[in-house]
Amino acid sequence: MRTLCGCACAMLALSAAAHAGQTIIDISSLVNEPWTFVGPSACAVSNGSTFPTGYQNFGGVPLSIPSGPNNTWLGCAAANYGSGTVSLTIPVGISGVTSAFTLVNSMWGQYGPQSYLSITFNGSGGATYTQPLAGNVNVRDYNNDGGDNAINNTTTVQVWDNGMNQRLDRQEYIMPASFASQVLSSVTITDTGNEGFSRAIFSGLTVSTCESYVAANIHVTPGKILYHPRENIYTQRVTLTNAGTQAVNGPLFLVLEDLPAGVELVHQAGQTHCWAPIGSPYVFVLPEGSSLAPGTTAVILVGYRDPSGAAISYMPLAIVSQGATP
Repeated sequence: MRTLCGCACAMLALSAAAHAGQTIIDISSLVNEPWTFVGPSACAVSNGSTFPTGYQNFGGVPLSIPSGPNNTWLGCAAANYGSGTVSLTIPVGISGVTSAFTLVNSMWGQYGPQSYLSITFNGSGGATYTQPLAGNVNVRDYNNDGGDNAINNTTTVQVWDNGMNQRLDRQEYIMPASFASQVLSSVTITDTGNEGFSRAIFSGLTVSTCESYVAANIHVTPGKILYHPRENIYTQRVTLTNAGTQAVNGPLFLVLEDLPAGVELVHQAGQTHCWAPIGSPYVFVLPEGSSLAPGTTAVILVGYRDPSGAAISYMPLAIVSQGATP
């Protein structure tokens, strides 16, 4: 395995550019090629001169793409345009990380369900979490050229395109609760592709330390969306089930990430100020001082106004607080 970063690599946090609780990780010393890269065979970034650099706000998440001379880490270049597993380890050194975001696409699309790319988060106390990136699920070709063009539009969303059939996608990772008491030491990208087969394009990493985290073992089941013409609203019953063996203490919130801009909640409790994407609506499920026992459920009725006619879709997250709203 070839690793492009050792212990001597420095990590700089661009905290001034981030929202509260979010830290942009500077990868400028780790990237290996410019956006305008043209390598052997088909390893080349088409229309690379159009790609963004510097500080970006991608769907409410602050990220920074190195501005040069290199902008991105290409798995094909790391593998010297051939076969073999390559990896990139990014030092982080931030405690209490609750979520993370990356900008990752593939040079050449390769359909899942098998994964040829993965992201591993490493904690100082032994916590580890690996997320496979599978084609047509949570990663895809940066070229919209007839290859694997689908993403799940929940944990992975498109955040940029140049109008010339190139795009960038952002992934979201929810850290297990074990990371709340540990330092996130590093993040490792592992690429097992080949020339003309998958291979990573990585250009950004941001981590969040909001004083709230995804509730362990809470399963969220959104019900059918019903239209009520007299009130001109839509309603949906959302069931939250404690599938664990311990009670979940309030306050408990339901965050609706990536709700379309034209859709509004009828009885919105607030908007996230720390949990990205910033400004996501949330509703209260349980107040402070209450709890959801193992094997029990809480059912809430969510109402929507949709004057834009947009399809009502979102990523539901059950969030518990450590003393602050999300």
